[in-house]
Amino acid sequence: MARIQIFYKGRRKRRNYLFIPFVVLLALVSVLMVTFYGLQKYAVISDESVRVELPILSDGTTATDSQGHEIVSFEPVNASIVFDEPDYMDVEAVAGEDVPPMRAIFVPYTDLNHDKLMEYANRLNEGNALLLEMKPRSGQLMWNSQAELAVNYGIVMPTEQTNAMQGLISELKSLDKEIYLAAQISCCIDNTLPTRTQNYSIKTETGLNYQDDNGYWLDAYNFDVRKYVAQMAQELFDMGFDEVVLADVAHPTLTEAVPLIYTREISTERNTQVAVCGMAKSVAQQLEDRESGYLSIYCDTKPGLVKVDLTTGQDARFFMKIFDRVYLKTDKASYSYNVTDIESNVELGNVYDRLMPVVENYIPDNSSWVLVDVPEEDEED
Repeated sequence: MARIQIFYKGRRKRRNYLFIPFVVLLALVSVLMVTFYGLQKYAVISDESVRVELPILSDGTTATDSQGHEIVSFEPVNASIVFDEPDYMDVEAVAGEDVPPMRAIFVPYTDLNHDKLMEYANRLNEGNALLLEMKPRSGQLMWNSQAELAVNYGIVMPTEQTNAMQGLISELKSLDKEIYLAAQISCCIDNTLPTRTQNYSIKTETGLNYQDDNGYWLDAYNFDVRKYVAQMAQELFDMGFDEVVLADVAHPTLTEAVPLIYTREISTERNTQVAVCGMAKSVAQQLEDRESGYLSIYCDTKPGLVKVDLTTGQDARFFMKIFDRVYLKTDKASYSYNVTDIESNVELGNVYDRLMPVVENYIPDNSSWVLVDVPEEDEED
């Protein structure tokens, strides 16, 4: 029988690979040093800059200075970089296909208390909805928001009213009338945030916050302003609102050529459409993954129904592609013409539910509307 021999080879030595990164690093350092010292003779130092001019890449002429150094001269070239403006009409229509009829009464922020809200709810005989002004142009927030800018700059000071708001929303939603609730927030007109910080507002050339008859204006170009609006809207959806309406997504209308300073550097001339439609698109994109709720926007001028209104930067044709409704302040005599103006650009849903007439003191013969109560003395003025 053959004897089986067993050999003990001992513990296998582990190879040390730790030296490899060191060797690679040493090689890179060596290459950089050689490159640095090798290119020094091609360095050109002037009062304005330091640059490297390689003869192999030169299209210029050469000469020699008094010390025998070679000098390369180049012909000046005038070049400009051109950025194409975004085409907001080249956007797929994704919103408004299943938007329901909404016949609402507008509730100003001054009436956001229990007794007043119940009064409005009891008035809903022909209507089915309430539109609550949750952030007026004053910049005041009517709920205890946790949006970053609201927290960082103390925009919300909890009060009995703000503490009660969630409960009021829940109570309205529990009524037998099955009330559809929408929230309206002013986006770019804000008379609170610019008084806490100038980081987000449009400014004059003197450095002061820009202000007109409506108040201070936040910068639609600003990414943090866009995020602030999206965060507020998401909070309102989470509170139980069926729809959030963005008001004052606009550039201030200038009656004369006023130099303005924005919070972002603009590589081209001021373009109100890029600022406003860019903001609208950004907010809509930030909210596109929300679990429920409709997102809508105001168009402040009727010219914006048929083309971009360069005074405000608004374009209802574009808004119809990415928002469920477009709200428009109008009147009984004008609404049918407004529908005609926008109808060809409503690709999804019913135009009579998507172009929302906001009217004063009368109920339109329409499937959707917002009624605003105006005291008679104000109406006469």
